[in-house]
Amino acid sequence: MAGGTARIVLVLGLIGLILLVQVVIPGLFVRSGLPGWSSVAYAAEEAADLQRIVDAARPGETVEVPPGVYAGPLVVRKPVVLAASPSRTATIVHEGDGPAVRIESPGAALRGFRIDDVRMKEEPTVLVVSADGAMLEDLDIRTGSIGIAVRDSAGVTVRGSRVEWGAPQARPAAKGNGIDLFRSHRALVADNAVSGMHDAIYVEMSDDARIENNTVERSRYGIHTMYSDRPEILGNAGALNVTGAMVMTGRGAIVAGNRFARQNENVRSQGILLFDAHEAVLRDNEVEGNRVGLYVEQSMGGDIERNRIRSNFIGIQLIDARDNRFRHNHLSGNVADAQAIRSADNEFRGNYWDSFRGIDADGDGLSDLGYAINPFFLGFADRRPAFQLLFQSPGMEFLEGLFQADRDNWTMDTAPLMEPKGSDGGNGSDGTDGADGAHDAGHAGGSRTGAHPTGLAGVALMAAASFLMIRLGRKRPDRRA
Repeated sequence: MAGGTARIVLVLGLIGLILLVQVVIPGLFVRSGLPGWSSVAYAAEEAADLQRIVDAARPGETVEVPPGVYAGPLVVRKPVVLAASPSRTATIVHEGDGPAVRIESPGAALRGFRIDDVRMKEEPTVLVVSADGAMLEDLDIRTGSIGIAVRDSAGVTVRGSRVEWGAPQARPAAKGNGIDLFRSHRALVADNAVSGMHDAIYVEMSDDARIENNTVERSRYGIHTMYSDRPEILGNAGALNVTGAMVMTGRGAIVAGNRFARQNENVRSQGILLFDAHEAVLRDNEVEGNRVGLYVEQSMGGDIERNRIRSNFIGIQLIDARDNRFRHNHLSGNVADAQAIRSADNEFRGNYWDSFRGIDADGDGLSDLGYAINPFFLGFADRRPAFQLLFQSPGMEFLEGLFQADRDNWTMDTAPLMEPKGSDGGNGSDGTDGADGAHDAGHAGGSRTGAHPTGLAGVALMAAASFLMIRLGRKRPDRRA
């Protein structure tokens, strides 16, 4: 009898040990979020109420959400990871006025969800507020407002996500921004694709942001920083925006390794725009097929080097810019290489201009003759915008040739590069020949004179017409006084 009791006690003890190892202890580790143990996974019927699941989770947990459609809104108030499993098989659909997802906890993360929130409204689709270190990854957002808004949160990461306008067609000014940072320093915005928004990526009063490897299309500004110091804009690609990237009112920006093409459908389109930007570094960017490749206004102390500026209507345009250094840039196939007014105090040296023919007497690869940028047309159009219609007309070029006033104050490359670096037998540094460059220029805006009358008679006719328009365009005395 005693032996039988002992065997029963032994069996019960073994069962208890098995339960302890397989159920109780793993549950404790899952709750604590320690590595090496699986996260909490729910069946679809259990996860129907996402808010209840999040509220029940403990800090540090990873909550895996199965495929399905879930109703918003969702508020995350604790540092948990909410992950769709598999990625992008769970969809949050929201039809209300507030955010579809609101994250209020430092260290919280949202991964792998599709979010449909296409009603036009004031509140953003995803709002991160006072949540330092929050992470948003691998999201697919269709919005009728701001896609992702980060407010008063440092060190936030937005990575690998897609944001696009999902509401009915609206004026660009009525749309929200794709990814919008405000008073949120040291953010990382990387590997995202944003399309059809007001500004694709907008950064305001947020220092030390890193904006890297994003694709931004069909928006007003692809990347737009304001009142933000030391942003790093690296390796991004933009097309069909009004402006590819704009850095406004800030110090220490680094814009490097980006490609902005085909910003050319608006009268104010530019590839890269610096406005009131100080000590900026623009390096190794490619701007192609834009109305203006690189536009610099009221900016000083910048280093602009090794950029490829090709097949734009205007390669470089400077207005009230000073103390900037332009070195080793490659300009080819642009309808007009450069325009500058009130921008004499900049250093241009060692740039390649495909329209310039210099003389290199000492064989150092630099021209002994400088390349002067004639300010006539830009200054003239600044006073009489309607005369932009005469851009690159033979008559305007004739007048530019006559205008030589105050030449000492013109912007000038003092030692232009005779051949593009890496060239071989007249080829461009990308291996294309002159015919390809002319072909590219045709796509950017036609050849320099192909759209206008040619020959001496045409030049004389356009010069006479330009002279008459200048006479008629003179400002009449203001008799209202």
